[in-house]
Amino acid sequence: TKPMGVIVSELPCDPRMGAMLVHSGAMKCSQEILSIAAMLSVKHIWSSRSVSKLVKTKQSEMRLKFAVLEGDHLTYLNIFNSFVLNHKDGNWCKQHFLEYRSLKRAVEIRQLLKQYLVHFKIPLVSCKDDAQSLLKCIVTGFFSNAAQIQSDGSYKTIRGRQILHIHKSSVLYEEAIPWLIFHEIQQTDHVYMHDVCAVKPTWLQELAPHFYHYKKLSHEHETAAGMSGIPQSYANEAVGRSGHSDRVSENKSSQKKRKKKQKKV
Repeated sequence: TKPMGVIVSELPCDPRMGAMLVHSGAMKCSQEILSIAAMLSVKHIWSSRSVSKLVKTKQSEMRLKFAVLEGDHLTYLNIFNSFVLNHKDGNWCKQHFLEYRSLKRAVEIRQLLKQYLVHFKIPLVSCKDDAQSLLKCIVTGFFSNAAQIQSDGSYKTIRGRQILHIHKSSVLYEEAIPWLIFHEIQQTDHVYMHDVCAVKPTWLQELAPHFYHYKKLSHEHETAAGMSGIPQSYANEAVGRSGHSDRVSENKSSQKKRKKKQKKV
């Protein structure tokens, strides 16, 4: 078996996504992670053609039909699975305001990535409805893209303390999730996070101890050395239930402040 770094370097994707794919076999969720990786590799999943207000309302309803409270990654998985179950039909895509070409391309990318996993003897296993396994697997690749909510509803990266905002295209745009993992950022008037999912802060220390130091910190303070850690209060925070999986429970004060902020926009 080749070392993980060698395998990741040979995969035709971003190294972080490659690490996620390699870990997916051991975490018994490679079938689902293949679909998520493929969906993250294409742009414009939703139809962006100019439409009337009535059609936009219907489009929003369709988005909610696929939305998963754990975030965009699992929402993409729902869309991909539904597309395949409906025989990859273009008319079905049109009815659901989805871009047929993008989803067809995602199917092709998934097949290519699957061939690589088979080549490197990474087990192809399904986790069924175990969303926690999927979220933890995403953390194994994108642990450096973690962000924590602030009192004004914005987010800061755990390392570097960069101020970020959830992009309005995300299913979590109006949610106040204490901890997130994002796929990428884009800078316009603000720096926006695209493709985000809710995670537990303890997963960061568990799955990336080489990157995060578990410290007793307040929400505002960092270590004297300048290394951001994981606040004790959040690490021990209770986690609620949502759908079929664990989801990080919302901090009530942050939720109120975020709602207040949304009204001003």
